[in-house]
Amino acid sequence: MQPFVANAEGIAAFGDILVWRASEEPAATWASVVNVTGTRNVKVTAENIPFEWDLGFRGGFIYDSSNNKWQNRLYWTFFTTTNNTGIHLGEQLVVPEFFSGFLSQNYFLGANLDWRLVMNIIDYELAHSFRVHNMLAITPRIGIKGGTINQSINSQWDAILFVATENLKNNFFGIGPSFGLDTTWSLFKNFNLIGNFTTAFMWGNWRISDVYSRPAALLVSPTVISTNFNNSQLGVLMLQYILGLEWVYTGRSQVTLQLGYEMQYWANQLKIPTFQQLPVHGDLTLQGGTCRILIDF
Repeated sequence: MQPFVANAEGIAAFGDILVWRASEEPAATWASVVNVTGTRNVKVTAENIPFEWDLGFRGGFIYDSSNNKWQNRLYWTFFTTTNNTGIHLGEQLVVPEFFSGFLSQNYFLGANLDWRLVMNIIDYELAHSFRVHNMLAITPRIGIKGGTINQSINSQWDAILFVATENLKNNFFGIGPSFGLDTTWSLFKNFNLIGNFTTAFMWGNWRISDVYSRPAALLVSPTVISTNFNNSQLGVLMLQYILGLEWVYTGRSQVTLQLGYEMQYWANQLKIPTFQQLPVHGDLTLQGGTCRILIDF
């Protein structure tokens, strides 16, 4: 992980490597598996989608004015993660949790699923630092946050006689004001403890679709079932915090190394339709490591 920062005449370019893991459990239930284990025993298992660790990127520009000491920040955050999972064919009943698939009243013996999440967020911020103590500096921030979080879900339902497909989209666009506070505590010599907190209240729009398609087969007629709706909401909540350590070396150039833990919380981000709730209100969390190397020439 080797992010970079280059500075020339008050303008800096920076980049971070992010090692994050996304989670929408338990709202991301996609199928129910029914097994009969005895004359009076029926076992029902809800299949969920656990994402793995993936790499992301954050980068942009900083303009630091020497006259009024206001700092302008413009940066872009990109993160994508996918997971492929499935249920092997067996002596069981597989029931789709997605709304269109459930409405088909078809039952299956196996299934496969591909779930992809792509985040693109742009931030513009104004920041101003204050030294409140010789060991503590705080930097309030105000800005605008906007971008997209798009999710696509492609599934295949295997009934042996036919294989049905179901494709879902959960596409979100949001924009709104953001507020933050950065703190730097001097521990000893060149080592600092950093803690940053950000919140954003955004207008958001979701475009959601769920299309189930069953092909023609023996004694089976072709069928297409579609569920679509457009949902807008004012006051979408986003929370973010970073906690880590900072080491500063001053020589011909000032080199700063930051290593920390970051978490983002997006309320009610997953709104796909299921038969249990139309739509669900699942929260999205992103968490993991953040590494930055900053060189100030």
